[in-house]
Amino acid sequence: MQELHLKYGWIPGAESIRPNAEIREKKENYIKNMLTRYVSLQDFILHKFFGLKPTVEGNCMNSKLHVLLAEISAAQAAGLQQPNHHQFRLVPNLFSYHVPAGTNHYVIWFLLHGNETRDPTTHSPLSYDEITASIEVGLKQLLGPTKDQFSFVWYPNPKPTIISDILYHVQVFWIPE
Repeated sequence: MQELHLKYGWIPGAESIRPNAEIREKKENYIKNMLTRYVSLQDFILHKFFGLKPTVEGNCMNSKLHVLLAEISAAQAAGLQQPNHHQFRLVPNLFSYHVPAGTNHYVIWFLLHGNETRDPTTHSPLSYDEITASIEVGLKQLLGPTKDQFSFVWYPNPKPTIISDILYHVQVFWIPE
């Protein structure tokens, strides 16, 4: 990324590729708060971004939201209608890094089918081509038909907060052109 940053200034470089201390603290507090309301961060992502219906677990004094496996399985089955393609959500990063001016920091979340084979080198359950194509589709949807010119880069998070057989995400940095 540093080489790309030197060539294209809008791409984050060594100084901005990871969250700073302030962002890390904000993220830790947000996660702590979410875990008072959700059983797991996976439940939060499935509910908030994919719209899966959670159930309430626990009693009235100590209840949390949880997305049941049946709900996840139904969403995965719907996703199987398009082989080699996964449902995704391209969303602003809630804890954006300190990126160059004009650069947008997003995350693309994928709902996995459950039968993916991870690449032995990258450990990604998705192909480079599918991730790239999904980001292009997501940005076109976000910007609309009259603003479909953009540049982007993405990378797998080397220290993901959520490690899951159901969800996968990568960091996306983009600019409109």
